[in-house]
Amino acid sequence: MFWQIFGATLLALALFSIAVAFLMPTLEKALFNYLSDQALQKVMKSRYMTSLTSAWSLLRRANPQIFLENSLRATQDQAIGRPMGTPLVFSHWENLVFNPAQLAHIPTRRREEVELKTVIGPKTARPLVTDIPILIAAMSYGGALSMKAKIALALGANMAGTATNTGESYLPEERDAAKRLIVQYHRGTWPLSAQNHPEYLESADAIEIQIGQGAQAASAMITKHVDPEMQKYFGLKDGDKAVIAARLQGVETPQDFVRLVHQLKGRYSVPVGVKIAPSGWLEDDLAVILDAHVDFIVLDGGEGGTHSGPPILQDDFGIPTMAAISWADQFLREKNCRQRITLIAAGGLRSPGDYLKAMALGADAVYIGYAALMALSAYQAQKVLPYAPPEDLLYHKGKHHHELDVDQAARHLAHFLRSSCDELRYGVQAVGKTNIHDVNRDDLVALDPWTAQIAGVKSLVQPWISQGGPGVFPEAPHFQFRSPNEGGNHPVH
Repeated sequence: MFWQIFGATLLALALFSIAVAFLMPTLEKALFNYLSDQALQKVMKSRYMTSLTSAWSLLRRANPQIFLENSLRATQDQAIGRPMGTPLVFSHWENLVFNPAQLAHIPTRRREEVELKTVIGPKTARPLVTDIPILIAAMSYGGALSMKAKIALALGANMAGTATNTGESYLPEERDAAKRLIVQYHRGTWPLSAQNHPEYLESADAIEIQIGQGAQAASAMITKHVDPEMQKYFGLKDGDKAVIAARLQGVETPQDFVRLVHQLKGRYSVPVGVKIAPSGWLEDDLAVILDAHVDFIVLDGGEGGTHSGPPILQDDFGIPTMAAISWADQFLREKNCRQRITLIAAGGLRSPGDYLKAMALGADAVYIGYAALMALSAYQAQKVLPYAPPEDLLYHKGKHHHELDVDQAARHLAHFLRSSCDELRYGVQAVGKTNIHDVNRDDLVALDPWTAQIAGVKSLVQPWISQGGPGVFPEAPHFQFRSPNEGGNHPVH
């Protein structure tokens, strides 16, 4: 009896399922049409000004990010802090493409022949030599990254044969972990900073004077909530804030900066450089920098990232990285000092193609920050998703930063750097060179005249005049920068 009832029940369920399967599309369509008709009638009978359809116009006038950020501004009286930097794209690297060598120019026979070794400060007593031209950008502990993230960056850089940067912090643990460490002489005012401790600078493989950066210009910044661990490494007490001043301590005039560089170069044998946020006054800034005889210059363009900063500084200040590198390289060549100064590009460089294009325009090396962080957290993101973003594993104030596996993060960063460098070798081989530092503007062509004028390369739309040679364009309005202290124009080409 049981099995008869059980069999009948199964048969009934099967017949019911078949009936539902046949009838459901019709029922779904009827229900959808009914609800759609009701909703459409309600929308069409409502006033445009008060209906939900007005949201379409609102979001087209202010994109969702602007809408969100204005909503955040409506909840507080101080500037909002946007993470990572501007979402805007200023340097359209995709509008530059390389010329593959084939007949008139012959490609390099073997990719293994391509040399990537890079020298920072070639004229110094102790140049910083790296196996690759990709360096890890300045990202500080505490106000931004956790101790684990900083150590992972150092270890990953070691595996790939490159250098990492302290940012606005000095960690003995990072110094112990890093084979090549660039120490920042920065605008932070806390007691335990490199500028206050000669022994920190003594341990440096290069010294980078931080005047400004792409995502924050040279504005003052404050970390209000300093936990006990940060107090230990910054030398602060309970209730103290970590303050980054707008000006470097002791540098109130251009002459003060020149004097500072001379003092550092006289005391330390490693390369001494400067990091700035390039602007329309770039040539004026470079003139001061040349007077100081620095060994390297970091140009952190308007696309540069940061842990947190006001959107106005990220979106509306500074010039594109592409323009800054091209302009600076041309200026240094005109001053006959290009060979002794290393030029490092930073800000918005995401892929090997971007790195190689920046180097073709004049950079000797590139800094990466955001891309390095993505590599660190790439295969550990599942620890926090979907409840927190991957960077929560990396930030000092992230809820999950203790869960970061340092060794795994370092390995993935090293893989990322090696993979990127293998792509760079493909690119150098394809343009017929054997050294990455021989790639130049002649290896590029721009897809539009605007990019051609900014980068100083041949344009598909306006080809070079054959008798004019490289850098000579047909008669057309030139993209020009004007120095505020001079009447002349400075075309970039």
